[in-house]
Amino acid sequence: MKQRSPLDYAYAVGRVRALETRLVGKAVFREAAGAPDLPAALKTICEAGRFLDGFADVRTTPGLDAALEGERACLAALLTELLPDSVIPEIVGLDSRPHQALALAEGLGSPFITAHLRRGIDLGNIKIFLRARRLGLPEEKFAAMALRGGFLEDELFVGGYAATDSEIGARLAPTPYAGLWESAVRALEERDTFVDLERGIEDSLMAGLRPALTTVFGPEPVYAYALAKRRELRLVRIVASGKINGLPAALIGERISDTYV
Repeated sequence: MKQRSPLDYAYAVGRVRALETRLVGKAVFREAAGAPDLPAALKTICEAGRFLDGFADVRTTPGLDAALEGERACLAALLTELLPDSVIPEIVGLDSRPHQALALAEGLGSPFITAHLRRGIDLGNIKIFLRARRLGLPEEKFAAMALRGGFLEDELFVGGYAATDSEIGARLAPTPYAGLWESAVRALEERDTFVDLERGIEDSLMAGLRPALTTVFGPEPVYAYALAKRRELRLVRIVASGKINGLPAALIGERISDTYV
């Protein structure tokens, strides 16, 4: 793949800078989680962000699904418009499958994007590892599920499947994932929940994207904005689905992770 000059992205970055000002922040989602009902929650979110017409009028799960699909389609169209000859739109579409996205990113010439995808693989493996052990899956099953291409050595998890949580924690101590591991294991032991882990993974990934806020040229701001918008839509789903199903505000709120802005 022929690498493009960072200056080739000047127009796309300019467009994205304007769109970043309408991303919904974490505080707004927390406020929406505490709203009395779905209409109030969506009103809070829509007043702070940028959504298609009629989004605030959603009242059912099918309606929510359709509205979110419309937003994702709109984002995909924007990326294709801004980057018509780039693999970035396809990479963004694979944000929940970083091992596949990493293969597409090869040759793009962006250490930032490659590092973010590799970080996603590491975090994905931590989640797969803990879930597999909690379910009592055999080591061979986990080995087949484990992702390849992250920063961590494959043997840490695949070769350490029988190790104790504290032993794995000691191996992760020199890495950026030590705190996440400790928090996740504690939550599993004390409350039998993966919510802390899932929120911690999203927080880590979002923190890794924020340096793009100060990048002047290149594909990184567009990539980061697109992933931030996709995460925004998932947070909308968390809040709206919680309201539709009558979940307590505290239960909804604990699932709200950090946002890009």
